[in-house]
Amino acid sequence: MSPATVASLVFFVFSLIAAAAVEYLMRAFAEEAGVNRWVFAMVPALFAMLYSLIIYQNAQRKIRRVGESISRGILVMLLTWFSFAAMTTWTWCQPRDFGFCLSKTLLVSGMVGGGPMLLTALGAGILTGVLIIRGPRPRIE
Repeated sequence: MSPATVASLVFFVFSLIAAAAVEYLMRAFAEEAGVNRWVFAMVPALFAMLYSLIIYQNAQRKIRRVGESISRGILVMLLTWFSFAAMTTWTWCQPRDFGFCLSKTLLVSGMVGGGPMLLTALGAGILTGVLIIRGPRPRIE
């Protein structure tokens, strides 16, 4: 399995855990916006999966230390946060107020979900870095 695929699975699971940490708020917002709450909770995890697939391409050649993986993990979660805020703004606000509403959504989602997203970035970045640096074990036949 490629490192990008491993990273996408790790970030998917960690992002689901982060979404579960603020699920009560996401559920209330989904009901207010008229969106299925399960779909709404899966979107950040799917964004994280997509961005980790892109950012961790050829990672076995580029990542030599766990810190390099952590910085990529933080980038994945920043892109996920911005994308989720843009999707939320598009769902909830009028198109003419998109910029103003996006700034408020980024602020509120950062305050509410910032902690779980940071922990997700650190945890998934560390685990992915260790798995990439360690590499596959040789098969004993």
